[in-house]
Amino acid sequence: MKKIICFIALALAAAGCIYPFQAEFAGETPERLVVSGDILIGEQTRINLGYVFPIGTYKSTMRKNVPDATVTVENDRGQVFKGVRKAGGLHIIDTSNAPEDARYRLYIKFKDGKEYATPWSGVYQAPEITDLSYTTDGSNIHLFISLDGADSLWNFRWDYTETWEYHAWFVPELMFVPGLPSPDNQNPAKIFRDPNPEEDYYYCWNSRENVEPCLASAEGKSDNIVSDDNFLTIPCSDERLMVLYSIEVTARGMSSAGRAYLNHQSVISNISGDLFQPVPSEMPGNVTSLDNPDEMTIGYVETCKRTSRRLFVSGVYHIPFDPYLLLFHPEPDEDGNFDLDNLFVNHSPVFGPRSLNGALWGSKRCTDCRAWGGTKTKPEWWPNDHK
Repeated sequence: MKKIICFIALALAAAGCIYPFQAEFAGETPERLVVSGDILIGEQTRINLGYVFPIGTYKSTMRKNVPDATVTVENDRGQVFKGVRKAGGLHIIDTSNAPEDARYRLYIKFKDGKEYATPWSGVYQAPEITDLSYTTDGSNIHLFISLDGADSLWNFRWDYTETWEYHAWFVPELMFVPGLPSPDNQNPAKIFRDPNPEEDYYYCWNSRENVEPCLASAEGKSDNIVSDDNFLTIPCSDERLMVLYSIEVTARGMSSAGRAYLNHQSVISNISGDLFQPVPSEMPGNVTSLDNPDEMTIGYVETCKRTSRRLFVSGVYHIPFDPYLLLFHPEPDEDGNFDLDNLFVNHSPVFGPRSLNGALWGSKRCTDCRAWGGTKTKPEWWPNDHK
């Protein structure tokens, strides 16, 4: 067997967690199926299909698209929940009304007749999120979670989505009018104007999901609980804490084998690249080819329910520097001319008299919150009333 570092060729949704990994490919195996996601009872199931390729084997003649297959969820009562294929290899299956006391499997069938399936399994109930809190030491905030597996759960996974409101450094008093004929450069009043109400780019919102799942186990302990796990630390100077920060944690139960698989993938994804660092061998998932049980696939799909809890954080932000240090007065060229059109590509006027060298300028990040990667679209559930 030849070990080759492989990477997922197609982007997968956050419902699954697949990492770069060290895979063993025998002979000229051109591709390997990747299945990402879980069967979610009580909500929509999102399953992603993709491929990985050994380095050096991907050719233009190989399939560049995601796998062309039908994806269904079946239970031992004879019910079949059909998936709807979306862009990018995503399949959405409505399992919101699927019974909790049945056993389930994921079934995949390709147009060429190849079939894949997961083992039949019962539903892992959701743990109770007994506490979601944070503390601050003045330099960072530390987020903690506590979980209770009740009578049935000993292994836990949780994911989270961060959403935050932030603002630009300044509300500009001036707006530049680019493209005026050069004579107007002699009349600075014409090259600046007052901002319009729709040009308010002070407040924005941004959001992201965690890449790797948080995993914990209570196996070997007297109680199947997780107490005050510090799963995330954020510097108080981070822009996420500028105005209002929200984190929604979604927790689920899982098998010990599923936890071991995801933990294994996480370990491999975080290998530093040291030539002398041992690389773990590949761990098989639970998606099996019904035509060739020896075929290796990637992914571990389980059946579970989820629960979620949200936390808001405010009033802990420490501004890391003086924003006024970012502002500057334009300098003329050697002929005494101001090329403000060129300057405007990456900068904006902020304050000052409407003169060529009197107005203070700054980067667009100073006055336009969208330049930080967020948008003006406020989540419907957001408690602040900024626009």
